[in-house]
Amino acid sequence: MTHPSWTEAREIARASIRPGEVIELLVTEALGTTAVEDLCALGPVPHATTSAMDGWAVVGHGPWRLDTSDGPLAPGGARSIVTGGVPPEGADAVLPSELGRVEGDLLHGEAPSPGRHLRPAGEEAALGDVIVPAGSMLTPARLAVLAATGHDHVGVRRAPLVHLLVTGDELVGSGLPQPGQVRDVMTPMLPPLLAALGAKTAHHEHVHDQATAVARTARSSDADLLVSAGGTGHSSADPIEGAWSALGADVRFRGVDVRPGHPVSLAVLPDGRPWLALPGNPLAAALTALSFVPALVAGFTGGALPEPEAAVAGAAFEGRAGTTLVPAVRTPDGVVPAGTSRPHMLRGLAEADVVAVVPRSGIAPGERLDVLPRVW
Repeated sequence: MTHPSWTEAREIARASIRPGEVIELLVTEALGTTAVEDLCALGPVPHATTSAMDGWAVVGHGPWRLDTSDGPLAPGGARSIVTGGVPPEGADAVLPSELGRVEGDLLHGEAPSPGRHLRPAGEEAALGDVIVPAGSMLTPARLAVLAATGHDHVGVRRAPLVHLLVTGDELVGSGLPQPGQVRDVMTPMLPPLLAALGAKTAHHEHVHDQATAVARTARSSDADLLVSAGGTGHSSADPIEGAWSALGADVRFRGVDVRPGHPVSLAVLPDGRPWLALPGNPLAAALTALSFVPALVAGFTGGALPEPEAAVAGAAFEGRAGTTLVPAVRTPDGVVPAGTSRPHMLRGLAEADVVAVVPRSGIAPGERLDVLPRVW
């Protein structure tokens, strides 16, 4: 059976999930959601010319006569102003308070150049400027800009809700495992990793290694997306294939040309919900989640699938499949592998700040290297 490439599998994953419904939220409630259309400035920012300093609005050269009226400012006049204040009509600059000296009703100081310390209307954004492009996640800064440009409500798609199933009868949740047991590392690792990748764990269960139990749990789930960890092998103890068969799932790929993590699989249930099955080895599970969960999130929210970033290799990277994923660290000499990275080992990933995406041909020191940035 021919397995899709890592890149092909990411595109298959993105296309396998239906876009989430569009909802309207207050700007103050939209953190972490994704804009469904270009959001434009509803007015200029600043909405009027304002002062950038505390001091005096002035006209012409000094000394200036202090003016406390409310009307236009005549040539040679000065009027007190605060940061963000709208200067009076006729003012052509602001003299900062630390550069002026008041004697009686006269203000002395070096005349600022015309326009000095004035923020023009529309300096940051003009009416109709695209402030947040469609497909962008709404961060605190973007929400602030939307509010500044007049938005009260936004049309968005929320993050997908995930039902996380951890399989493995050998798993124990505390203490040092005994012979024949394995400590459950998926529970502390996967929910925060899913959150960092833009998905929210709505349900999290440890399910027995029985296809009927796994299928029953999946059938009762109301989440947008199912993610399982473990059970992707072909032995009688691996329940995912049996559960998919019992549910009538449409398998989109059963294995990917990637190491570690080649058993990762994806199916779509009859009701249209995708099920991403991660391998049971911890590093393989983490790296395939990092690879394919963002694609599913992008398909659900309409956002962009983050592409690998360019870096330079500071050491040799071996290619062991169509794509080899290697936890790595940035150094002054370039990106280098982070310790030993075998499918069941996590210490390298714990120290890594990027994941190198290595082609089959490998990468030599000094060559360009694609990396996935750390998200946690």
